[in-house]
Amino acid sequence: MAQWNMLYDMYERRLKAELSDAAVPAHIGVILDGNRRWAKQRLMPVSLGHKAGFDRLREITRYAVGDRGVFVLSLYVFSTENFSRDAKEVGYLMDLFANNFRTIADEMNERGCKVLFSGRREGLQQRVLDAMDYMMDLTKDNDKGIVNFCLNYGSHAELTDAMRAIAGEVKAGTLQPEDINEKTIESHLYRDLPPVDLMIRTSGEERLSNFLLWQCAYSEFYFTPVLFPDFTKECFDKALEEYARRDRRMGGNTKK
Repeated sequence: MAQWNMLYDMYERRLKAELSDAAVPAHIGVILDGNRRWAKQRLMPVSLGHKAGFDRLREITRYAVGDRGVFVLSLYVFSTENFSRDAKEVGYLMDLFANNFRTIADEMNERGCKVLFSGRREGLQQRVLDAMDYMMDLTKDNDKGIVNFCLNYGSHAELTDAMRAIAGEVKAGTLQPEDINEKTIESHLYRDLPPVDLMIRTSGEERLSNFLLWQCAYSEFYFTPVLFPDFTKECFDKALEEYARRDRRMGGNTKK
């Protein structure tokens, strides 16, 4: 174990040096996938897979915004579709959120980072909402980074809610149809955040699953077979290393 730690420290120092001249993604999205498969592979209850995934989430969050300098980290922790899962599993996840969000808030506050939530509040238990509000209130004045928890989130729902709000303004006469543009839509999304530069999905699946569809128009995608509870800081560094090799043309000419 000591030898492995020494080798990883050497690898980390080398990678940081290689990435020092490359732009670190300002906004990274992570689809946290594979908790249930991780548990089933070990003949464990699904709840233990979610617990292991949440522990990994805390580690990666601290590492990304604290050590790597990522300014916005958006985490897909619970989708609108996840409510269709077994009620016992959903209840456990709500317990996990309600019981651990405050600890994360304290950790992020110590690092000067702001915590936000994206998603519909309707349908969430009050104790979860209370923990969410505590996190946002505690960290609202911080400016060293943003952790955006996407909870009860779906991109279709986000765009539907945005269109409904815009339609309401048009009906009220405060907005003219001809004045609607991309900026109008962006200002009505759940959060006014920069576009996603890098989207990471664990577990080997290669799809977005209704996550940040508007924000990912020009994102780079990184898919890894690693299940999220096994997605270590080294795995995160490999994603950054791959991103640094990409040629982001944004619809224009190549930079290489």
